[in-house]
Amino acid sequence: MKVTKYPQSCLLLEKDNKRLVIDPGSLVSPAYKASDLLPIDGVLITHEHSDHIDPDLINSLLADKLVPVVGNENTSKVFNSMITKVIRDGEEFDLAGFHIQARELLHVASVDGSPVPQNTGYVVNGVFFHPGDGINIEGVEIETAAAPIAGPDISPRDVYNFIKQVGCKTVIPIHYDYYPADPRFYAKLLNGIDNSLNVVALANGESVEVL
Repeated sequence: MKVTKYPQSCLLLEKDNKRLVIDPGSLVSPAYKASDLLPIDGVLITHEHSDHIDPDLINSLLADKLVPVVGNENTSKVFNSMITKVIRDGEEFDLAGFHIQARELLHVASVDGSPVPQNTGYVVNGVFFHPGDGINIEGVEIETAAAPIAGPDISPRDVYNFIKQVGCKTVIPIHYDYYPADPRFYAKLLNGIDNSLNVVALANGESVEVL
């Protein structure tokens, strides 16, 4: 499976000529056109924050095709008819040739302590996990995971603990465009702690093949 990174937490997954995009948010549009991501066979949304869901970009990605857009209940309430499939924690389903399990995990705390949205991560084909804006989960064991490295309540210790929780060997840093962080620093830091980790610090538009 090929994973391509785009700004913030947007990832494009490709396998067997099928293309699935996760969290095409508002930070993607200033740097990329919808045509840079097309064609798309399915969309996964982790939660309702604008850096994870940009309705204008999604409408452009759909390009008048009947492309499924999957999200949790709260996201569906905020964006109404844009979410075509509402999923619940633990639900398994097939989308665009990929097998997916939804796993709900708490969104990281906000700066002012205000309530946080429902956040749903996705296990894809049993080998890759995108946690949205969550860094604490039980019951997920995975080979490769995207890991948010920056935010109002994310520390290097949190990132390492998340990696240990899910037991992944390959880590793709995400979520560092709005709250700036250097993924190369995290690669150096994490490899200094555990040299068996493969921390893939992708620049926007770069790809990696995962098992």
